[in-house]
Amino acid sequence: MENEDLTTGQEFVKKIRPLGAALFLILFAVVTVFLFTAKGVEVEGYVPPQTGSYYSAHVEELMEEVRDNLLPAAGVEGVELELWHERILVTGTEEQLRRARQAIIHYYDSRFFDFITKRE
Repeated sequence: MENEDLTTGQEFVKKIRPLGAALFLILFAVVTVFLFTAKGVEVEGYVPPQTGSYYSAHVEELMEEVRDNLLPAAGVEGVELELWHERILVTGTEEQLRRARQAIIHYYDSRFFDFITKRE
């Protein structure tokens, strides 16, 4: 293909091809690292009473701890917690779940939780 046949967009892509590929790879790496290492929001004044390994054997106690202490300290109200097959179902509106998820994931492993949006 000769340069005369290229559109303006094609010429631009041809000129920045190596830079564009490098930029894409760098952006992809940054987003991937951010997504897999991001923790939730710390709740001021809250300290988990047990370790994650303890709660992996005592999921019901984890549910009680989250319901009775963590969520009230985070200012999250109206969220329902239910134990189902060794997992904790957290049900609420989108806004409630967003705030609850941020607090829960900061302190506890997400594999114990399923977040379910309540239909209104």
